[in-house]
Amino acid sequence: MQAAGAEAALVVLDQRLEGAESRAERVAAFEAAYRRVTEWRYQVAAGGRWPRPDSHPEDVLTPIRHSKWNPVMPDPRRQEEGSPAFKYLAELQKVAWQRLADVPEMHDGVRELQNVVTLRDGRTMNGNLLHFVPLPADQDSGQAMPSWQLGSMMTQTAVEPDREVLRRMSFETLAELEEGRAALEEEQARAENGGALEDAGGAVQGAGGGTAARRQAFVDAAYFLVQAPEFNRGSDAVMRTFLVAAHTRVFGVAPVLPQGIDLDGMVRGQDGFNQVMDAELRVLPGPQQTQSVELNAGNRTSAPPRARAAESHTKDTGRH
Repeated sequence: MQAAGAEAALVVLDQRLEGAESRAERVAAFEAAYRRVTEWRYQVAAGGRWPRPDSHPEDVLTPIRHSKWNPVMPDPRRQEEGSPAFKYLAELQKVAWQRLADVPEMHDGVRELQNVVTLRDGRTMNGNLLHFVPLPADQDSGQAMPSWQLGSMMTQTAVEPDREVLRRMSFETLAELEEGRAALEEEQARAENGGALEDAGGAVQGAGGGTAARRQAFVDAAYFLVQAPEFNRGSDAVMRTFLVAAHTRVFGVAPVLPQGIDLDGMVRGQDGFNQVMDAELRVLPGPQQTQSVELNAGNRTSAPPRARAAESHTKDTGRH
C-alpha cells in the first residue's frame, strides 16, 4: 500500500526537480512531494483502510497544535502479546526507561528528558520530550507501585515552531543531496566522454560528497523529519513513505528503513537513532530488482517500478 504513495511522491519529485535551478526550488520540490504523500495518506484513511475505532479520517489532515503525547509501551488491546510489534514496543519502553533512569525525579515520581537535535551546521534545538509517569499508590496498601513497568512511558512532540524548523531542515538537507546527485551525474557523464573528474564547483562536497557523507546526510534528514510530525494521525506513515521516495530520488535506489523509524527517533535520541540507521538502513539491489513489503498485512506484494520496496520494514504498532 505504501508503495503507491512513494510512487506518487517520486512523480512529483521528477516533475518538480527536472527544471529546478535553485536551492529554494529544490526545497519546494521535496515539500511538494511530502504534501502529495500526506494527501495519499488521507485518501487511504477516507477509503476505510487502516481503520482505527478512536479516530476519524480528518485527523490525518488536522495539524498538531503545540504538541502531542503518545504512549511508548506495548498494548495488548492493539498488539498481540508476543508478536513482533509487542516485543518491539517493549524494547523501546526499556530503552526509554534506561535513558530516564538517571534523570532526577520531579513531583510524584515523574521524570522528563529533553531530546536535543544537532543540526548540520552544529546548532542545536529542542526536539521531543520523554516522560515517565508512575501509577498512583496501591489503593489497598497505600504503597507506591514497585515496578516502572506499571507506569506510563510517553513521548511528547516538540512544540509547533520547532517542528516547523526541523521539517524545513529535512527538506533543505534532501535538496542538498539532490544537488550532489546531479553534480555527480554530470561528472560521471564527463568522465565517460573522456573528461577528467572535477569538483563541479564544489557541488559534490558536503551532502553531495562521498558515500559516507551522503548516507549521513540522509540519516540527518530522516531524524529532523521524525522529530517534526505534523498531523494528529498518520504522520508516521507519511514520513516513512516520503523518506523512501526521497532516498530513491537522490540515490537512485529504494531503501529498506529500520523498524519503527519514527519511534526510534523519538525514544532513542539522535545518537541512538544514528546507531540504528547505521546498523539497519540498507538499499535494495537496484531500481529494477526490488519487491515491496506490505508491512501492515505482513505480506510481500509487487509495487510500481521505481517505488518497488517502497515499504519500510516496520512493525504494525497500531498507529499508522
